[in-house]
Amino acid sequence: MSQLRVGFAGLGRMGRPMARNLARAGLLAGVYNRTRTIADEVAQETGAASCATPAELAELADVLITMVVDEEASMRLYGGPDGFLEALRPSTVGVEMSTVSIDHVRALGRRVEEAGGSLVDVPVSGSVSMAEGATLTLLAGGDEAALARIDPALRVLGSTIFHLGPLGQGAAMKLAVNTVVYGLNEALSEGLVLAESSGIPRRLAYDVFAQSAVAAPFVHYRREAFEFPEDAPVTMLLPTAGKDLDLILKLADDRGQTLPQAELNAGILQAAVAAGYAEADISAVAEYLRQRAAGTVDGQGPTR
Repeated sequence: MSQLRVGFAGLGRMGRPMARNLARAGLLAGVYNRTRTIADEVAQETGAASCATPAELAELADVLITMVVDEEASMRLYGGPDGFLEALRPSTVGVEMSTVSIDHVRALGRRVEEAGGSLVDVPVSGSVSMAEGATLTLLAGGDEAALARIDPALRVLGSTIFHLGPLGQGAAMKLAVNTVVYGLNEALSEGLVLAESSGIPRRLAYDVFAQSAVAAPFVHYRREAFEFPEDAPVTMLLPTAGKDLDLILKLADDRGQTLPQAELNAGILQAAVAAGYAEADISAVAEYLRQRAAGTVDGQGPTR
């Protein structure tokens, strides 16, 4: 089998280190980003081509990985002006790694197939540091032959790969994982603020969390953000988390389920955004709760 030529679109906090790992493995042919200067920086760093349009990236790659913020951005890469579909190479495999809905993935898959390619959905679970260290967990849905073909690229990006079934199952599992993640974020925020209000120093309280029954990996790799909210880099914006929770609740509704905790978490995120935390990391839920307790922000906020 010939060496894969991978194109990577979406060079955000997660995408950039993933593209670097592909380059180190000799697989990265080109990159595209809506902000061209970022693509130029990554291209200069890695030796890959910086593409002016998604179509240009599709012309030189037989694997197209996308890691973008939402479904609109994903569809724009494929079906927008100068999109992938205008220049898709025969037998190209699209790899949707964004957090999107099952419906989006399956609709996109039909369009890719009509253009002669195939699509798999392989969203990831993990942090920026895990993306840097290539230790992400990959949640794959789609045709087994297509997934086998791109396996060398996937192995460069993560340490664990689950094949969960047909196209869309990766997206479903990612939303299930994120249901737990946002529950942990809310619970950790509440527990930390409760300990602080009882006179326990924040760092000491976090020491206890990190050595207790609640010490999930999330608790460890989010420590800096919770302990030093004024200095920690933003890794997940509150509105982006809100978008994910909307997708989660839509999937639950489609399945005839109710998710009371996810509904509550979505409402808290909405209230935090309304209180001025729209540009903050999801760990800012703790700061929002502190300010709410102090009466310096409106504790009501919007409701679902």
